[in-house]
Amino acid sequence: MAQKRKTDQTKTIIDAALFLAGKQGWDGVKLGDIAKKAKLSLTTVSASFSDVWAVMEQALRNLEKDTTVTVENHLGDNWRDNLMEILMTRFELAQVERDAYLAVAPAVMKHPKLVKRFGKSFYRTMERMLDLADAPVDKKCKPLAVAAMAALFLSLVHVWREDATQDMAKTMAAIDKRTGTLEQALGFLSDFTARK
Repeated sequence: MAQKRKTDQTKTIIDAALFLAGKQGWDGVKLGDIAKKAKLSLTTVSASFSDVWAVMEQALRNLEKDTTVTVENHLGDNWRDNLMEILMTRFELAQVERDAYLAVAPAVMKHPKLVKRFGKSFYRTMERMLDLADAPVDKKCKPLAVAAMAALFLSLVHVWREDATQDMAKTMAAIDKRTGTLEQALGFLSDFTARK
C-alpha cells in the first residue's frame, strides 16, 4: 500500500513538472512550483527528487519504459520495421506532453553540467533502442552505430518540432526515410568490420 502511494505521488510530481515545463520550459520550473501544482508539500517532493533535473530525467526514463512496454509484443524479425515502430510509438507518447519534451534539449544545452549528465543517459537510450529493435550491430562498431542512431533521433526531433500536422504525418514520413539511411549506414559498418 505504501509503495503504491509512493508510485502515485511520483507520477503526480512528474505530471505536474511536465505541465509546468510545457508552459515555461524546464529552466523556469522549481521544485516549489512542482509541489504547488501537485498539491504536495515541498518536503515530499524533495524526498523523491533532489532537483528539477532529476524530475526531468525520470520523466524521460518513464517515456522510454512506456515505449518499450507498448511495443514489445509488436516486434518481429525485421529490425528496421522494429525500429520504426519504436520511434513512432515514442513520438506518439511524447505528443501528449509535446512542449515539455521539446523543452528538454534547450534546457540541457544551456547548462554545461547537464550535458555530461544527460549525455550518458541519452547514449544509453539510443543503445537500448538499437538493442530492442534487434539491429545487426557488431560489438566493435557499437559506438559508431549508437552515434548514427543518436544523429537520426535528433534529426527526427527537429522534424517533430516543426510538424504541425494532427497525425504527425511529416514525422512518420521522416522516420520511414531516415531509418532507411540508418540501415545503409549499419550495412556499411558491417561490411567494413567483415573486411578487417
